[in-house]
This record gives sequence, C-alpha cells and structure tokens, in this order.
Amino acid sequence: MATVAYKCINCGGPLKYDPQKLNFSCEYCQSEFTEEELQAKFGNLDEQLENETQPEPEQTQNSSDDDFSQNVAMYSCPSCGAEILAEKTTAATFCVYCHSPVVLSNRLAGDFKPDRVIPFKISEKDAKQKFLDMCSKKHFLPKDFISDAQLDMMKGVYYPYWLVDSLKDGGVRATAKKIRKWRQGDYEYTETKIYKVDRDGKIDFRDFPCPALKSENRQALKYVNPYDDKEFKPFTMSYLSGFQAEKRDTERKDVQADVDNELREYAKKIYRETIQGYDSVTIDNINLRTVKESWDYVMMPVWMMTYKYKDKNYLYAMNGQTGKTYGELPCSAKKLAIFGGILLVVLFLLSMLGGYFLL
Repeated sequence: MATVAYKCINCGGPLKYDPQKLNFSCEYCQSEFTEEELQAKFGNLDEQLENETQPEPEQTQNSSDDDFSQNVAMYSCPSCGAEILAEKTTAATFCVYCHSPVVLSNRLAGDFKPDRVIPFKISEKDAKQKFLDMCSKKHFLPKDFISDAQLDMMKGVYYPYWLVDSLKDGGVRATAKKIRKWRQGDYEYTETKIYKVDRDGKIDFRDFPCPALKSENRQALKYVNPYDDKEFKPFTMSYLSGFQAEKRDTERKDVQADVDNELREYAKKIYRETIQGYDSVTIDNINLRTVKESWDYVMMPVWMMTYKYKDKNYLYAMNGQTGKTYGELPCSAKKLAIFGGILLVVLFLLSMLGGYFLL
C-alpha cells in the first residue's frame, strides 16, 4: 500500500484533523473522533504501514520533459482509484477528483519517518481571516488583489525541519572602550580608555530549527519561527490527514555548515550581552567547539500561499501554531501616486500658510 486515507468509523467518509477541536472530524456525517478512538478501532496504522512492503512507485516517463519524469511519481487514490501525481518531496496531499485527503505513507517510512510533530492549531478559516486583517491595514494594496480564488490557494502544509540540540563551549575576545569628555576653559578634552575583555563559557542550544528542504520556500520557513516546543507530539501520520505535507530532501551533512554558522552568530550575541559597562564593544574573535549534539527530524505546521499578480510572484506564510506571518504584498502605483500628489499639495499649502504668517 503506497497511499492511505483515514476513514470515518460511522460512515466511511474521509477524516480530517481539526486544529480547533484537536480531533478528527468527518465532513459527511459530522462525527468526531480522538486519536485514541481511531487506534482502538483500527490499531496503530503507522506500525501496520511500516511493516508492509511499500516500494516507491515508478516515476512517470515523459521523453519530452526529463525534469518532470525525474521529480514526479504516480499513485492511486484509496477512495476513488483516480491517479494522483505527486512530486518527490510530497508526503500528503488531496485527490483532485474526490477531494479526499491522501497520505503517501511510503514517503514517511524508515529513515524518513519524523520523530515528532506539532499539529495545526490555527484553522483554515482563522488563517484566511488573519490574512484579510493584514491586508486591510495596507493602504496601498490594489483593490483587485484580494479575491476568493486567491484565498482558496492558501494551503495548510506540514514542512520538515531539523531540530538541533547542541552544547557549545568557547568564548570571545573583545575590545571595549570607555570614553569621557569634559570642557575646561576654551578647550574640550576627550579621554578614551581601551580594555581587552574575555568571556568564556558553555552555551546549551535546545530545539534550534533548520528547514530540511532545498526549495525556494526555505527562507519563509525560517521567518515563521519560533514554535512552542511544549506542544510537540510523537509523530503519527494521522495528523497529516486533511493537510498537505512535504518530506525532507536534505541530510544532516547538507545543512551542518549552515547550522554551525547560525549558532556561531547566536553565541557571539550571547557572549556580547554579558559585556556591560562600556561605551562601545567590538568582538575581535570567537572560538567555539561542539561538546555534544543531537538532531531530530520533525514536522511543523505552516499556512502557505503563493500567488501571481501583474506577472510577479508573491509568497505569504503563517505559522500554523502561533500565527506569526511572513510575506510580501503588491503596491498599487495609482494609490501611491494619488497619495504623493495629496502630500505635495498639503506641503505646498503649509508652506504658503507659513509664509503668510511671516509677512
């Protein structure tokens, strides 16, 4: 079995995870179930799927498009039997024919099975409302930008992250200055005292997130951080039902240098904050070594929307747990020109009024 759909106990309809109710709901008979109830009925589906032989389906062949054939595989919808095309990193999606949520189970087996997951906490309705609220505050947004079709492009996606625990030991060498100025008679004096400052100590980084995708959305995934790591749960594929999901396409060695560089910069800031009582501080060098480090593979919820306006692509992302947003919005040249014209008129009238009072 390469695909699985979680079915309603009462009517057999597809189940979706409901972020507001924190359970699984059926859109057909309105039944609701907890994860414990599903396991009591069907057993541990994750273990059953891992014990089955689940070969990756053959990639589609298309002689006219090598990239397409190398990056897309074909599956069958477990609800209606229709063919589903999925990119190589897709782990959960929807059937375009019956709209049933489908989990591509073999994509998250073995080494690619995440350790933990943070379930969605913000519903689709609330995510769209937050986007509309943000747009309402943008006075130069084009009137025809927001539409139902664009809002329908907002998708809930579980994205893969590496989560790093790293114990560092090291320190910094810095140059600090104290500057004193005073005036005596017609002369002003400046006294500069220069100090060499050392700071050493261990820094324990916990749950440092690093996106585990190479895609163009990688930057957005960094900006929607942080997540509340207290809400992590052991991973089960049932949380993916009703959402899209991507599996990682990086190994630890692919991102190790990036993680080291970012932790180095954070360590520099932490050491710097311990140097107080000076007018200026310059970090000359930093030495840092890793004492102990462990990595987890996790899934984080993101509401993602990509859209095209006036031949330009825009990206909007929202943390599916905390609501933190990242994105770009288009600017109306007409509204900006009108505002500029009004501003020039106001400034001209103020200057004329000021001149009148000076007469």
